[in-house]
Amino acid sequence: MPDPCEPLSIDLEVDPPSGDTDIVFRLDKICNADDTVGWTLHIELQEKAADGTMKPVVNLDIDINDQDHPAAAATAKNGLDAPQRAQADVTGQVASQVSSNNATQDDVQQEAAGVIPARSPDSPV
Repeated sequence: MPDPCEPLSIDLEVDPPSGDTDIVFRLDKICNADDTVGWTLHIELQEKAADGTMKPVVNLDIDINDQDHPAAAATAKNGLDAPQRAQADVTGQVASQVSSNNATQDDVQQEAAGVIPARSPDSPV
């Protein structure tokens, strides 16, 4: 009998795109009622407003495709590897362009969807 699913939430360290931004990447393991597992990548970008406070610009949840669940589990266990970190950096750069209308939330979602599957097959599992 397989082990029961245990939900978890892991913050992934990603450098913010600039000194006036803060970015959060969080990987969540979700246990469904039918004992299946789901994974979601949460991305939130905040930028410093004119008054000096941090204001949310991007706030997205990306469902991880079933075929990428092993990469999500490896990422939860070992953190982002170099290719994933590079894709997360691209995602952060695109997200930082939303407030200037040089990118859309859809652009950010498309880049973010590539973070987990970017995991190298040579990285720890």
